[in-house]
Amino acid sequence: MADPAGSLADWAARQAGVKAVVLIGSRTRAAGASDRADANSDWDFHLITSQPALFAHAGWTVPAGWGPPLAYVDRPGVLGSARKISAVFPAGELDLVLLPAWRLQLAQVAMSLGLHRQSAGLRRALGELAVVIRPGYRFLHGAASWEPFYRKVVAEVTDPRLGDAEIVRLANGFVCDYVWVQRKVARGELAAARRMLHRALDEVNLRLAHELRLRRGLQSFADARRLEQTAGPEEAARLVSPGASGAEEILAVAGRSGATLRELMHGLVGPAWHWPEPIE
Repeated sequence: MADPAGSLADWAARQAGVKAVVLIGSRTRAAGASDRADANSDWDFHLITSQPALFAHAGWTVPAGWGPPLAYVDRPGVLGSARKISAVFPAGELDLVLLPAWRLQLAQVAMSLGLHRQSAGLRRALGELAVVIRPGYRFLHGAASWEPFYRKVVAEVTDPRLGDAEIVRLANGFVCDYVWVQRKVARGELAAARRMLHRALDEVNLRLAHELRLRRGLQSFADARRLEQTAGPEEAARLVSPGASGAEEILAVAGRSGATLRELMHGLVGPAWHWPEPIE
């Protein structure tokens, strides 16, 4: 595939239901940037559409110049009500976030009225868009209609951040899940306990570490992306539980995760939160 982005844009320009195609992610970064694309980078796009059903199946990929996919999945629940298409092709991987045109049109009107300065819900929704496009984006189709809106979002909407109340809520949830892990180990449900280590305890620590780095003015990416490059391999290893097989190993790993949580909370909220003393 000589020009995957160009092929998609050319196809989109012929589709009445496709209003804009926006290249996002590492392939928009300049050479020399720490998060620039490399041989393992996929292709990330926003696609603003009035016909999301067009992408429910993979039939569009051949006329769009990508060829038939090896795997194709339509995932709901990205950026609120948006959907995300993920596909694997012989020449590379594609992630396509489908943004309903009518919702973005409402957001355009709301921003023109200044409602993003008054509504926390609108700021939160637009913040999910801002954090994705702020590092870089490039319109391949539909720029005249939609690029001013993207520029306004970047200029006037802050990235989503964790407030102290949400941080405390996450820490309290960690403690509840920590006790759950202990109970499952005591019952001999080791597979369930191992799953919770990664699904819950690690997830909280990673989110809190991301927020702490941002508060300290350090580079950080959500979802643990490029953690080894930005924070270092030792910090990455501290935040992600290693494999654990037996009961004693699982309890030891959970205890280490709990210690990491306490360190993170000390840096984030100080004495406003403490680990419940009766819980080991």
